[in-house]
Amino acid sequence: MPLDAIFISELCRELRDDLTGMKIDRVHQPERDTVLLSLRGNGASRKLLLCFGSGAARVCLTERAYENPPQPPMFCMLLRKHLTGARIVEISQPEGERMLLFRLAAYDEFGEPADKALAMELLGRNANLILIDGEGRILDAARRVDGEMSPLRQLLPGLVYRLPPRPEPGKFSGLSPLLRREMEWRGLPQTPEGLEGLERRPYMLVESGAPKDFTFLPILQYGPAVESVAYPGWSALLDAFYGEKDRIEHLKSRARSMTKLVRGAKNRTERKLSLRIQELEATAGREEDKRRGDLITANIWRMKPGMESVTLEDFYDPDCPEITIPLDSRKSPQQNAAAYYKQYAKKKTAQAHLTGLIEENRREAEYLASIASELERVQSQADLDGIREEMTQAGYLRQQRENPKKRPKPAQPMSFRTSAGLEVLVGRNNLQNDELTLRTARRTDLWLHVQKLHGAHVILRCEGTQPDEESVYQAACLAAFYSEGAQAGRVPVDVTEARFVKKPHGARPGMVVYTGQKTIMAEPKKEL
Repeated sequence: MPLDAIFISELCRELRDDLTGMKIDRVHQPERDTVLLSLRGNGASRKLLLCFGSGAARVCLTERAYENPPQPPMFCMLLRKHLTGARIVEISQPEGERMLLFRLAAYDEFGEPADKALAMELLGRNANLILIDGEGRILDAARRVDGEMSPLRQLLPGLVYRLPPRPEPGKFSGLSPLLRREMEWRGLPQTPEGLEGLERRPYMLVESGAPKDFTFLPILQYGPAVESVAYPGWSALLDAFYGEKDRIEHLKSRARSMTKLVRGAKNRTERKLSLRIQELEATAGREEDKRRGDLITANIWRMKPGMESVTLEDFYDPDCPEITIPLDSRKSPQQNAAAYYKQYAKKKTAQAHLTGLIEENRREAEYLASIASELERVQSQADLDGIREEMTQAGYLRQQRENPKKRPKPAQPMSFRTSAGLEVLVGRNNLQNDELTLRTARRTDLWLHVQKLHGAHVILRCEGTQPDEESVYQAACLAAFYSEGAQAGRVPVDVTEARFVKKPHGARPGMVVYTGQKTIMAEPKKEL
């Protein structure tokens, strides 16, 4: 839900108590619509998240780790120039507005004291972050607004900053649709007086175990279908509601172009496969061509030039039935026989060639499906970079020119510990799966993979001992979770020793064969 004015007023009070007097130590912009301020002071350090994304605008303290781009955006560089070392003097909410105003004691380019301000407008689709100088003029905005975009209010460098337009006199603004429905359901007037006496605490609305919404009072309109879960703080509520969901959504957004490319390549491969299967089916009559050539050769003495067909006894059949063979009247009997032999040889060659191409197309389609599965499971920018590297090596993406010093380090495999303390390694992409299975794993370590579905290679490090059944089951659950079967109830997972896993010559990354396996029915458990 968009933040309403009342929720923001409670959030403002919490942030004011926590952050007033703290200094901005670092400024980062991990996403196009997200700025992260690292703060120090009052004997503590904090991270303040300012998100102006459409549908996810918020201000909150966070403990989450965010990955920064190799090159900071221009807006981030501007904020660093003006805000690094600035002290938060005041955090306020203009009356009834869905926004927060941070007043800062900063410095100019000559090191002289200079007042600055950050206006965080939490206006749904029009959310914005504006940097303002001491005279109230806009230094820059995350989203610039010119006269064509809005004739009423422009947000451009050099203009005087003005608050968003006020609603019509007498109209009670700042309430979310959820709160309006709740007040109507409770029979309360939708006026400031209607909110007097109501409890104000941060609540997350949970439906079927998943976050649905949030607000500042228990919501009764949904009955027992939706639970109102209280949180210890307003920032903690926002960070919990948006954090993981927002991070995954940003990754999925970045992955969409690669997903589109993979799907296009897979569709082209499947079309080729379909056409080649049809061509292969057309070669099925090649033995009949040879048979006709043999019959003509054996009966040339009975044939004359100019014949359009000939009826002969089929000595390939024990009953020697008569069959009629079409002929080209422009050719001699010898030439007709040679034409049938040539057609037979052509179909035989095509059959061998098409069989190889069909198998290659099937392997490529399967490989592309595995990349598509990887893209569905990305959990970090490092995961995405690994898949990009894999697609580049496979020839689906062009090699990008990049500064070797800024090249991101390849992600390490995911690492877990079973309840018995054994290490479990999980591959993030096909290249890493090969590395884990063929080089990292010891011969007696256990190798696990979901059966007949795409998924990560999982290695249970046995350390020269026989692993306990619970550790094997937990590793199998991880293999099920990091696979296409993650949403299923129970998934079959194959388990074998790493020494029984081989990679066929010329096989695509991540493709292996194995023997000696046993199968475990495992449950994809996110909590693991």
